[in-house]
Amino acid sequence: MRQGYYPQAADKHLQALALCREIGDRAGEAIALDNLGSVYRRQGYDPQASDHHQQALTLFREIGQRSGEAHALDNLGLVYRRQRYNPQASDHHQQALTLFREIGYRGGEAKALNSDGETHHANGQHREARIQHTTALTLATQIGDRYEQARAHDGLARTHHASGELDQTRHHWYQALAFYTDLGVPEADDVHAHLAALDQATGEDKED
Repeated sequence: MRQGYYPQAADKHLQALALCREIGDRAGEAIALDNLGSVYRRQGYDPQASDHHQQALTLFREIGQRSGEAHALDNLGLVYRRQRYNPQASDHHQQALTLFREIGYRGGEAKALNSDGETHHANGQHREARIQHTTALTLATQIGDRYEQARAHDGLARTHHASGELDQTRHHWYQALAFYTDLGVPEADDVHAHLAALDQATGEDKED
């Protein structure tokens, strides 16, 4: 899924889901449901994504798997943001963040902080977004989570861009690009496109 091979990812998660149900592994079933939701979200299938994350959330709560519950909450928030339900998205990210902190899962904490930062940015709350992404970057750097480091840099670039701080914008996007490229994920293409657009706009400004 991280590499952008979504049909193949969905097929593997569906196989895992079937096997987990066959052997009665409820925790594995919930994980497979949540992962399928993430694949569907990345493909733009929001109703299917929401349904699978909600099923996973219900199951995680039934079996008392708090880490899984936090992931499902955060992932549901990502779907809500895609649908522009920003207050619901932020509420889910905050619930996830609280759970991750309670159980001491720092990787999840960084993920939820970045998610909440992205939602604040989408809502025009750039100062709040910058605070969340800065905290996420510090935490992700401490634990060596390169994906969340990249995501934090991308989020920070967007907040600086919204404020017209182009040097900081370029710095953070270059940092994000380096991480994403090294990880071999499709987000690298998006950041590269943003940098190209920024360079073009800056060049046009200089010519004027």
